[in-house]
Amino acid sequence: MTETETLDPVSIEIVRNALISAAKEMSIVLKRTAYNYIINEGQDFSVGLFNAQGETLAQAPGLPEFVCDIPSAIHSIIDDIGGIERFQDGDIYLTNDPYANTFHVHDVNAIKPIFLNEALIGFSCARAHWHDLGGASGAGSLQATEVFQEGVILRSVRLYRAGELNVDILRIIRENTRLPDGVLGDIRAQIGACRIGEGRYLEICARFGIERFQSACQQILLNGEQQAREALALIPNGTYRAESCLDNDGIDLDRPLPVKVLVTVEDERITIDVGGSAKGCRGPMRANKNTTASICRMVFKMLTTPMEPANEGHFRMVSVAIPDESIFNAKRPQGTWPGFFALEALIDVVKRSLAEAIPDRVNADDYGKCTPAHIKGSYPDGSIFFLADTEGGGWGGKPFEDGENAMLFGDVRITPVELLESKYPVRLTQYRLRPDSGGPGRWRGGLGVFKDYLCLASGMTLNAGLDRQVCPPQGVLGGHSSVGNRIVIIDADGAETVLPSKVTDYPLAPGQTISFQTAGGGGYGDPLRRELDRVADDLRLGLVSTTQAQSAYGVILDETTGAVAMAASSRLRESLLAKQNGAPSPSSPPCK
Repeated sequence: MTETETLDPVSIEIVRNALISAAKEMSIVLKRTAYNYIINEGQDFSVGLFNAQGETLAQAPGLPEFVCDIPSAIHSIIDDIGGIERFQDGDIYLTNDPYANTFHVHDVNAIKPIFLNEALIGFSCARAHWHDLGGASGAGSLQATEVFQEGVILRSVRLYRAGELNVDILRIIRENTRLPDGVLGDIRAQIGACRIGEGRYLEICARFGIERFQSACQQILLNGEQQAREALALIPNGTYRAESCLDNDGIDLDRPLPVKVLVTVEDERITIDVGGSAKGCRGPMRANKNTTASICRMVFKMLTTPMEPANEGHFRMVSVAIPDESIFNAKRPQGTWPGFFALEALIDVVKRSLAEAIPDRVNADDYGKCTPAHIKGSYPDGSIFFLADTEGGGWGGKPFEDGENAMLFGDVRITPVELLESKYPVRLTQYRLRPDSGGPGRWRGGLGVFKDYLCLASGMTLNAGLDRQVCPPQGVLGGHSSVGNRIVIIDADGAETVLPSKVTDYPLAPGQTISFQTAGGGGYGDPLRRELDRVADDLRLGLVSTTQAQSAYGVILDETTGAVAMAASSRLRESLLAKQNGAPSPSSPPCK
């Protein structure tokens, strides 16, 4: 009988929750000590604890796209330095290699090996988004043609050697960022989080003993694997397909990039094949294969064990097939900064492919989640500022209720208006729901927003990416697509200029308003089957217009009161449903 088998379930759960608690403490430390509010307010980071093999034991809630992705950073460092035996107690490495272990150069991993009695027993890690690492445009270019325009690559750089700081590395970083104080402050915050994680990890080992602790960790991963396999068994065997597209690559604005998946479920394995997607592009809409695989694993987690804290065991039955030539297999020196657009599309496409197989667990497409906007300029003293914002939008209709309105993602939060207006020369003049933006359905897609910034200073510029204009969020199982994203510049005299979905360093003048108009979520199910009382409520609350109520939901309004004529609407719907007779879904066709 093995040590793992003799451990009692209570001890295993104590270890599991102690690791989760330690990761959450790392998260608190990072948030409270980071300088840039994209971390301490926007929460664009991830922290976790890992075993000696680099497998995820526990992660704190954070950016969902980083779920179990940090191991790729650990493994890439091991490859670069020549083996795991090269680590020393007290080392801390930085890495942001966009071809091996991170979304883009701005997401920097701090990796600290954990030693006990001179033996490597695990890793404590913190990944965070640094506002600026140089490059052609502050905060990151959406039109870069090569990675050198995006920022400095810190590939497996040892910041601390056996506990001794290498100040030369800090000097290099300081001289290659437009925000030196903030970036160096964020480095210290990540190091502090890693040290807290290391300390808590060693405390747990001391409490249980290293052998019992490691046996408990093995069982934690086995339990996660069992949970995921049981959930996977509920998905019928078969081959499933779906597709979408990106508006463009940021340079060739008239060329959509297809995103296609082939999902195969066979007994206790699931394979996600992205081979039908775009092979390449001139712009930076690419992601590396490790991050692509992490995103696919995240979708699998959402569909199988969404309520369980993630560990490596949950993903042992997932395979991802990525061809050598693909926007999902970035190669040096290709740009990757906004490659998350492709990954966000991939999330929805994988979900949508399985809608017929598991309709009770799939929602429709969302607004695109990561819609970055950076309003940039300088203060009177010459120091530079970046106002980073993700505006939020509508999430897709679900099998049991409407999608959420004005929603962000993960633990990312809306930055308080008071903070924005006190730190930056802008005024938020409008922040409200965008009527009719949700996709009609039996369950309506959530609504996007209007979010308008009035510019108050000269010399400001805008970097922004609001994809899903050419191919808006799609509905599922008969639900309709939603209204797509838009960026509009409104002059002081009211004249409007609609911008492309991706702009870099767009010049702004005092008195101009930047209007972010975000997409809603796709609809779930046939809108003709939406309860008339719900349509009436939507009309009363101003969430849908009378035009959409009539055209999409088959509603007749009383000419005198403007209320829904229930009996007449019911008769019209019965007629329209009878005419459908299995007609193709009214959702928008995927773009070509």
